[in-house]
Amino acid sequence: MNLNKSFILAIVLALAGLICWEIFWRSKPEFYKAVLEDDRYLWAEHRAEVEKATKEDIILLGSSRTGFNFNTHVWNKVQGIKPINLATNGKPPGPFLNDIVYNTTFNGTLVIGVSPLFWFDVAENNRWQPANQWINHYHNQTYAQKLGYFLSKPFERNLVMLTSSELEFYNDLDLKSLINRVTISGRIEDDRMLYNFSYHDEDRNLMMLPIMKTDPEFAKKITYVFDGFLPSIPGFEAIKDEMPGIIDYYKNVIELFKARGGKIIFIRHKVEEPWNKVTKRFLPREKVWDVFVREVNCPAYHFEDYQFMSKYTLPDWSHMYVDDAKTYTRDMVNKLIEDGYLKKL
Repeated sequence: MNLNKSFILAIVLALAGLICWEIFWRSKPEFYKAVLEDDRYLWAEHRAEVEKATKEDIILLGSSRTGFNFNTHVWNKVQGIKPINLATNGKPPGPFLNDIVYNTTFNGTLVIGVSPLFWFDVAENNRWQPANQWINHYHNQTYAQKLGYFLSKPFERNLVMLTSSELEFYNDLDLKSLINRVTISGRIEDDRMLYNFSYHDEDRNLMMLPIMKTDPEFAKKITYVFDGFLPSIPGFEAIKDEMPGIIDYYKNVIELFKARGGKIIFIRHKVEEPWNKVTKRFLPREKVWDVFVREVNCPAYHFEDYQFMSKYTLPDWSHMYVDDAKTYTRDMVNKLIEDGYLKKL
């Protein structure tokens, strides 16, 4: 009898502790929202849509700028087609382009957001590995993994305490992140920790948290991290000998896709000057972007050429605030329709 009482008491105390823990993190809605984690499982769910996609469909590829700057719901309202959103935060789009070209028969339209430091890089380098892991997960996921993901969905949708990320942001709520935030005497602290500053919906649209606009000091935490590594990026001399091979690599993949009837549109999203001056130094437009666009012979849009692409102020120097992203998406889709690269349904 005493054991039964102890067991019941333990359960009650555990539930009470979890409830208090959840209430505590729910009291910080400026940082945390209960959503599905944008991990390889959610990405794989959207990747599966490619298998039944038609020539009329659109796939979005790119890194975080594409994830933040394009909103698939707005895109759908303007064009009548909701793109399959395969953009990935913190990962280069090259491996995902390969996956579409070599592992599918898709021959619709790819809209690829180009973040130069991620795109103009040697194929199969170390930065491609996390992307390849997601692709391998999609092709090799087990029934047990699929079941586990299905069962986890209701919890992730409703419990803020499960907030975490494969990118391991400093303010995640998993145990490792919480321990890393504990102040310990003698520990060498890195003062350039990247905080998560976004949330997402189940269509994988990334949306910047309002605190990035309402609290300039929090936004400075993000730009402070960027400012820590941007000055160390070298000039064009460090990569100029590799650039012809990089462009040829992409040209071959793109030609295969175009040969089966596919179309590709490239987008260079806006960045603020601290990012842009580094890009110009490392990958000058006239020696890289302009050469690439000419070689692959695909429609391409650069933010420096269009006022509607460059008019926004980016709180973190690199990504659009959610309200601006909706307007930008509308204008970009209308421009693509006007120029004849997309068809309104």
